[in-house]
Amino acid sequence: MFAGFARGEKWGTSLAAFAALAFASCAAAAAPADASEPLPAAVAAPAAVRLFGSGENTNADISPFPKWTDVLARYAREQHLENAPCTGGRCALQEWKAFVTSLNGQDRRRQLDAVNAYANRIPYMPDQARYGIIDYWATPRESLGRSADCEDYAIVKYLSLRKLGWSAGELRIVVLKHEVRNELHAVLVAYLDGTAYVLDNLIPDVREHAAIRYYRPIFSINEAAWHYHRDWNPGGVMLVARAPVPMPERAPSGETRILSSTQIAGPVPPAIDTAHPRYTDQRPLVRPVARSYAANRSESIAELFANAGTVR
Repeated sequence: MFAGFARGEKWGTSLAAFAALAFASCAAAAAPADASEPLPAAVAAPAAVRLFGSGENTNADISPFPKWTDVLARYAREQHLENAPCTGGRCALQEWKAFVTSLNGQDRRRQLDAVNAYANRIPYMPDQARYGIIDYWATPRESLGRSADCEDYAIVKYLSLRKLGWSAGELRIVVLKHEVRNELHAVLVAYLDGTAYVLDNLIPDVREHAAIRYYRPIFSINEAAWHYHRDWNPGGVMLVARAPVPMPERAPSGETRILSSTQIAGPVPPAIDTAHPRYTDQRPLVRPVARSYAANRSESIAELFANAGTVR
């Protein structure tokens, strides 16, 4: 979760100025040598999908986002541990790998349901309580079998789907403003069949992006590029997907039974309903001390992300 953003010296632009800069720099950085040449598939999302009702500008340089690039580098160094023998009863990585492997060859929409439910079983804990800093982006080794907050759930889901063969261009971690709570949040978005699906630790089931009208995207990122979101108009997008087919599972007696996505991996945290948003009786999923994005308008988007976790 995002909170306590610090003001640094590197990005001295206001939100409005950074928006203008982002439009210009994205166009310059993302444009190929031949302007008629399309963006690589790893960078471009389906052109018809306006994520949460927004337009976007794309930049292939993800270096201004060190929390994201660092977690990818740390995961690359830790990935071999998934093949190591379990020691001391700690088998979370091995269990995760076995779970993901079991989804190979399944319908991609079912993969989204299963991965979302599996990751959402991780207990929620804010970074301040666990790591002693405001914002820390954790690898699966640090989250699985322990705890996570919003971006950590999204990271586990992102890497699970990458293991299943989803391309970077089909996946994005989206940093957004929750308009009901007036706070920042992060989710995973997966592009499939001409639309975008949201995998969220605040919502137990996978939902099409057009069904969630109170998420205002700020930027999204994957291994190939980052995307600045603008012109938010949630009323301008429509649901296009069919209802998902329930997932079959073999019962002990051998017959096939149908399970919902939330039954696959056990209980998930209570959620705010997307059709009629309201608070539920639950432990707060967003720290009450968190600063809202609106309180930091004098800082650029890249600055908010890069400096999260330092002391103001």
